Amino acid sequence: MKDPFSLFIEDSVLYSSNQYYRLIFNTKLLFFDYLNNGKSLEEFERESSKLWDNVDHSYMKKQIEELEELIKVRDLDGRKIINPNAEYTQFYELVSEDRFIEVEKLYKKTIDNYYKGRLKIVSKEYVNKDAYLSKIVSKYDSIQSIIPYFNKDGTVRSYHNIASFNSMLHNVNMNRAGWNRTLYDSELLERDLLYLPAHPFACPLCAEWQGKVYSSSGKSTKYLPKDVAVDGGVGHPNCKHQWLIYWGESQLQDNKYNSEEWEQKYQNKQKIQSLQLERSRLKNDRTILENLGNYEEVDKINQKIHKINSSIRGLA
Repeated sequence: MKDPFSLFIEDSVLYSSNQYYRLIFNTKLLFFDYLNNGKSLEEFERESSKLWDNVDHSYMKKQIEELEELIKVRDLDGRKIINPNAEYTQFYELVSEDRFIEVEKLYKKTIDNYYKGRLKIVSKEYVNKDAYLSKIVSKYDSIQSIIPYFNKDGTVRSYHNIASFNSMLHNVNMNRAGWNRTLYDSELLERDLLYLPAHPFACPLCAEWQGKVYSSSGKSTKYLPKDVAVDGGVGHPNCKHQWLIYWGESQLQDNKYNSEEWEQKYQNKQKIQSLQLERSRLKNDRTILENLGNYEEVDKINQKIHKINSSIRGLA
């Protein structure tokens, strides 16, 4: 039996990521269209603001509420809960909407500043505008990776664009909300044992811990404390594992999806998703280059897309 909660989170986060990438791609199309037509910075800022000033974050809230309800039903297993409408304890803090908005404003400011600098260059009489714009189509993407993700010691682990970063925050909120729901119910019902359902394509950090029973308090002499799995990696920023109250052996899965075969499947899935994203980016760039009349570069992109399609077929 596959874990329905991980699939629910994955689908929700994927939708969020796709929406951000749609905004990114549309902003890039606008960027080169307006530069090519000599539009002012003020005109670009005004038009790009229509894309970014009213991002709807309500989808995440609705998905969190639905996930909480699904987990509550499973956790209680038919048992009546006291004060079912009361707000439950936040064991794990959720990322506030302000953080999402802050990142969106940072992205918008970065792109506006980049437009300002490129506009000065293409406005010079001696600059071959079409050639210059074609040259920076690929360079444009590097200036988007400006949002740092920090290690525990405060050093920067990696830089992200807004789509990968905010969808990661979305994942964190979904995951933590689900954990909070279960931990609240387990305390309320005085059920110390928790089960961590296994799901396909679990990352190496989580694979060894899934499909097992743990003690929430850590006081059990038979089962490992929940925190051992958490310290081992469960709950990392893009984790989709959900704790459930353990009621009995009927919950235990036959397949823990933690074999070498499933590890390879996980690696292949990651590669396929990366290739699919690169293909979408290239298709967007192809439209830009077609608008610039650079069909030599269009042909090169078509060849790259063909290779990506072949690679995806080989990994599927």
